[in-house]
Amino acid sequence: MGLAAGKEERIPYLDGLRGYSILAVLLDHTLTTDHWLSRHPYLCILIADATLGVRVFFVLSGFLITTLLFHEEEKKGRISIRGFYERRIARIFPAFYLYIGVIAALAAFRLIQVPLASFLAAGSFTWNVAYFWRLGGGVQDNSKVFGHIWTLSIEEQFYLVWPSCLVFFGRRWSRRLAVAVAILLPLTRLIVFFFIHSTKIRNSLLYRTAQDEIVWGVLAAFLVQGGAIERLRNFRYRTAWLIGSLLVIFVLCPALGSIKVSGMEVWLVPTLQGVAIVSFIFWLLSGAGGIVRNVLESWPAVQLGLLSYSLYIWQQPFTQWSGLSFIPFPLNVLLPVVVAILCYRLVEMPLRRRIRLWFAQGTPAHT
Repeated sequence: MGLAAGKEERIPYLDGLRGYSILAVLLDHTLTTDHWLSRHPYLCILIADATLGVRVFFVLSGFLITTLLFHEEEKKGRISIRGFYERRIARIFPAFYLYIGVIAALAAFRLIQVPLASFLAAGSFTWNVAYFWRLGGGVQDNSKVFGHIWTLSIEEQFYLVWPSCLVFFGRRWSRRLAVAVAILLPLTRLIVFFFIHSTKIRNSLLYRTAQDEIVWGVLAAFLVQGGAIERLRNFRYRTAWLIGSLLVIFVLCPALGSIKVSGMEVWLVPTLQGVAIVSFIFWLLSGAGGIVRNVLESWPAVQLGLLSYSLYIWQQPFTQWSGLSFIPFPLNVLLPVVVAILCYRLVEMPLRRRIRLWFAQGTPAHT
């Protein structure tokens, strides 16, 4: 199956899926009224939907990290919470805090205006609750250079809790908790949508209830441990399985999002897409693929996937900050790719290895 071989082995088509995700984010963030893609709405749905890209990231994150924790427990007999956070520090901190440092330098030279509250919210992984840093008023941040940190904030907040759940509650109760979260968070979004009338507060609350997209990846890891892939291999209608997954992701969910009936785009669509993304990943893991798998395993897709974290960090100024809005498409896509390659080669990988050696960790894992 690929995942069973051990935590050091990479899975090219999952890297390729990450590559698709970051491409969707990049293209969506560069869309303007005169952008050629904006004249082709169906093409935008397929390759330029940043929301879908982030959801794929979330599902993959929950799936891969939970799977690696399972492997660690099976190999060593226990999960090291300390080891987990050491790996997260080595993985996340180098590129992340370099980016914050660069923005701070630009602010120091008055090339960009970013309030202190924004630095505090971004640097503490609390951007999704950034309004807490402005309770006494404060300057509104219009720079947008930290706007993408909400996803990292949600992810890191989730991982403050999840490994401890596995350690202290065990797999059985952790699985039950994950199921409860996957059910309750969409209901929470539904309640918020209908009963919180302040748009600002409603949007803030909806922001903070996206962890169930990671949880669907967690549940996928439990299903794989339970033999779901082996059963899918024996399923006669795997092609129909693929078609159904893609129809939900690219037809049903965009349709529900566009008609905006009963707030389904904010409480139901994330769940539907999360389940469909898991279904698509299972289809890949089952050994099926054909042209789809070949595309995901292609060199450009895999390389984009390897760069996805650095690229996600660095794309924001090139695609969202007004100070660089003069850069035309496709240069505003190519330039962050160049910066991401430099960051990945010169900062992210060397420091990841050095930090892990300092912590006496092994070779960097797939995540």
